[in-house]
Amino acid sequence: MNCIKTALTKKKHPKNRQTKTLRAWFIRTCLFGFGLMTGLLVPWYFYINYITDTIVQDKWDVPSVAYARPLELYQGLALSPEALVFELDLLGYRATNKKPQSGQYQFANNSFIIHSKGFQFPDLNSPAQIISLSIKNNQLASVSPPLARLEPHIIGRFYTSDFENRLPIDLAAIPDTMIRGLQAVEDRDFKNHHGVSWFGILRAAVKNLLAGEVVQGGSTITQQLVKNKLSYNQNSLLRKAHEAMAASILETKMSKAEILESYFNEVYWGQEGKAAVHGVVEAAQFYFAKPVSQLSIAEQALLIGIIKGPSWYNPYRQTKRALLRRDVVLKVWLDTGVIDTEQYQISKQSALGLSKSRQLKTDFDDFMDVVRKQINSQFSLSDLRRDGLRIFTTMDPYVQFKTTQTARQTRAWLDDTVESAILVSGTNTGELVAVSGSQSAASQYNRALLAKRQIGSLIKPLVYLAGLELLPNFDLQTQLQDAPLTVTTQDQKTWQPKNWDGKSMGAISAMDALIYSRNQATVELGMRITLTKFIGFLQQVGLQVQRNRHPALFLGAMELTPFEVQHVFGLFSSRGGKQYVNSIRYVTDQNNQVLSRSQQSTNHQISVESIDAINRAMHLITTAGTARKLTTNFQLSGPLFGKTGTTNAGKDSWYVGFDRRYLATVWVGRDDNKATPYSGSSGALVLWGHLFKNL
Repeated sequence: MNCIKTALTKKKHPKNRQTKTLRAWFIRTCLFGFGLMTGLLVPWYFYINYITDTIVQDKWDVPSVAYARPLELYQGLALSPEALVFELDLLGYRATNKKPQSGQYQFANNSFIIHSKGFQFPDLNSPAQIISLSIKNNQLASVSPPLARLEPHIIGRFYTSDFENRLPIDLAAIPDTMIRGLQAVEDRDFKNHHGVSWFGILRAAVKNLLAGEVVQGGSTITQQLVKNKLSYNQNSLLRKAHEAMAASILETKMSKAEILESYFNEVYWGQEGKAAVHGVVEAAQFYFAKPVSQLSIAEQALLIGIIKGPSWYNPYRQTKRALLRRDVVLKVWLDTGVIDTEQYQISKQSALGLSKSRQLKTDFDDFMDVVRKQINSQFSLSDLRRDGLRIFTTMDPYVQFKTTQTARQTRAWLDDTVESAILVSGTNTGELVAVSGSQSAASQYNRALLAKRQIGSLIKPLVYLAGLELLPNFDLQTQLQDAPLTVTTQDQKTWQPKNWDGKSMGAISAMDALIYSRNQATVELGMRITLTKFIGFLQQVGLQVQRNRHPALFLGAMELTPFEVQHVFGLFSSRGGKQYVNSIRYVTDQNNQVLSRSQQSTNHQISVESIDAINRAMHLITTAGTARKLTTNFQLSGPLFGKTGTTNAGKDSWYVGFDRRYLATVWVGRDDNKATPYSGSSGALVLWGHLFKNL
């Protein structure tokens, strides 16, 4: 009996050991799994918690924005209907036959009714208002109110490293229909869920299946915010889990209103060249050229609709697709009570109404080069890219447009080998209004700012001005000898200047010598002044001449950029009042407080009488001298003032001139510095004449 029990006991022991072994392995596996999950989930949780903190604390880098000058409307302003329509189109205004609403205008019989959009200027808030005006003979005959101002056009930005356009806005400033409309389309359970809506995911799947297209998304607004903030670009399950966890935690740290506000400021709405359009402010400006508060219901619906696919629903390229998407959104809004039936019918019948400003062939890059150069002396590049400064420039969009058009015709009016550069500034103000650095839109080289070229006879007004200022008993009636002469240079060599026509006129007045651009007479005057005193005089008017000690300096043997030439002749156009050309009026911070204003300073002591005497000669140059083609061929109304300039073999063709409104410098030549068939009057002056004919 004991033997039997012993045998039975021996048989049970292996099974018991096996059970205990399995139990032990099970416990170990559970412990390992628990440890593994704890080891993964806890760090993951803390990591998610950390990144949601960064989302809460994140502050956007707002690019600094450069504006053109605002168009100020007052009686007597020189303004053509064409120029005003161009400006309105550029600003995104739309023509209408009905009573204009905000951002619209009515035009008939040279009379305009404009409903402005308003703008917050540093000196005064300019509210949206009705402006009535009439134009007669290219001049404002009447304006009501007596002084009105349109908002300035954005001409450039100083981007962040991410090349993002963004201007934050408070949620309270966004239309209520847009806020509720976003939730109706993207996240109907937004007010109730805690970051993730499982019911919403299921409902969206059913809705999309029934509609045959994606009309609702499964992700919540909070999840989409996380996705946008963290720049997720993969659709993996792990990414979805990561996004859901982050959204749940984020809801404990931000209120619903804060999440909505952040979403409206963060979401991607499209692409403007290299720059990404982020936030509803930039989206409203990009597509409709108007403030968010002035968006119609149809426009709001389009913006909400294209969030799902800014490229797929791009209204500029996929008009029909974008229109269908907008109408789907409007139907959702009707079904959910965001809008009523009347609003739905009106909005559905509306055209897309996109801004025409992006369709205009405008090019502000060359002007922005000047702005960058001048602004960098006041602010660091990091400040410009981070602090969201507002830079109010002096650029006139219509004059810039005409200047660019003129430059593009360089090779058509001349030949296909030459390049050009053009600058235009206010005659009396010294404010730069337009720049073109090339005849080609593809060129990245701004010759107006960078190309140093010999100036030739452009120097002559300065030689005669120096004579008036430095020589006793000299005036423009003084006799000079336009005859062969030999000058000994510092290195004991001889130099014999010649006239452009190979002839000598003998004894002539200084006035005639300047009018007819006589080289020999000019050098004779220069030798009376002396080279040393003339160099000192040039330095007084802002030109740095240090190494050129050859008497050929009297005939323009020095290199200047077209921009530097514009500075020099600003002395004549402003009658000595403005010595330097400026492209910036003032700079404000994000709170609209002025940080810097342009200040004109002069360091010369040149008499107005001397400048006026040179101007009288430069006027005669345009009627009887080397620039008479302006009045005979182009038939430009005067008074006009100017000077041609030509260097050896036509390597550089110049014309600088001004009327009552504008001073313009034009250069024509080849980048390889080879000869051209053009003198100042047959090359640069042709472009100048066409430009002023169209202004």
